[in-house]
Amino acid sequence: MAPLRLGGSKRTYAEYAEPNPATDCLKLFDDVDDSRGLPQTWTIIVRIDVKFPMEPRYHDKQHFILVDTTGSKIEAISYGNKVHRFDTLLQQGCKYILKDVVFGPNWGDLEFRNIGHRFEVTLTRKTRVEPYTFRLQFPPCPKHLMPFHEVIRQPNKTFVDVMGIVVHMEPLEHVGNRLYREVVLMDARWHLIIVGICSDLFCRNFQRWYKARDEKEIIIATMLRQNSTHSNS
Repeated sequence: MAPLRLGGSKRTYAEYAEPNPATDCLKLFDDVDDSRGLPQTWTIIVRIDVKFPMEPRYHDKQHFILVDTTGSKIEAISYGNKVHRFDTLLQQGCKYILKDVVFGPNWGDLEFRNIGHRFEVTLTRKTRVEPYTFRLQFPPCPKHLMPFHEVIRQPNKTFVDVMGIVVHMEPLEHVGNRLYREVVLMDARWHLIIVGICSDLFCRNFQRWYKARDEKEIIIATMLRQNSTHSNS
């Protein structure tokens, strides 16, 4: 059979295609499973949702909250002499292609983790960081929102994302040397949760909070820290 002619150029062999860094070995957080055994090495496309400070004493550990292109979150950790490298390369709010990251089981039962997930990501010496320049947009809201009755089951001081309506706002009060206000949210199952808000955060969104209460708007509150000793969040 004669070779097919396209646009005047003849191809009689399979041409090598450059790998696409946005799709080759790409893994979404919700697609990770342990059926093949762990750890596993993959490429991920992420936005740095939260960049925590380095471990204060020895600077030998740093945690990040990553968001993938579906809005799912996972915690990533760098250790040892890799900490300063990733602290320089990864900036909060920026988007990256991370190659050769390692997925492993979440060790939250043994060490504190900021969010709950079956798995976590380790940034190793082989992990490569590239800027993400494609047009694919990240969702503005988290993919997974926690029901209120599950919030209290989370370990103390972990972060949660929730959705509900504002049904009550307490007056401002002084706690220590700062102003503080509590807001009560209700979800679709009529469960209630108390959210404590420091004055600076409340003032920045002053009109939004009152509008949400008066008009019973549905709000999504992200990265609320669970507080078992004082209130629900």
